[in-house]
Amino acid sequence: MTQTVLIVDEDVNARIIAETLLRTRGVPVRIAADGIEACDLVRHQGAAVVVLDLALSGMNGLEVIRRLCGRFEPLPAPTRPYIIVLSDRDEPEVERFALRLGADVFLRKPLNPREFVTTVEQIISGDAMPHEPMAYAG
Repeated sequence: MTQTVLIVDEDVNARIIAETLLRTRGVPVRIAADGIEACDLVRHQGAAVVVLDLALSGMNGLEVIRRLCGRFEPLPAPTRPYIIVLSDRDEPEVERFALRLGADVFLRKPLNPREFVTTVEQIISGDAMPHEPMAYAG
């Protein structure tokens, strides 16, 4: 699996901040501005980690999680990326729902640079707990 991180956020500034934090650590990064582009990139080019905002047009972040993790043509476990939700949503039920759909980590905006970089580096280095694809149970 490629060790590339895909950052998916409509907010250009949020993408630039996340991209800069990772590139300065030598992490290869790709960018997507919406959920449709993100799913296409993961399916055709792969990614070790998807950093995903929930507020996306066209296909929201929860739908992206569903597509990558379970309900619609799920990716097999060895190719399924780790999914880090990075969102300004502060409702606990949204976090629980995203994790039930298959997200591995839920981080809140504003971005905590140290927490973000540490989380990504643990996943890429193999220090993170292995995930199991979670089927949509709804």
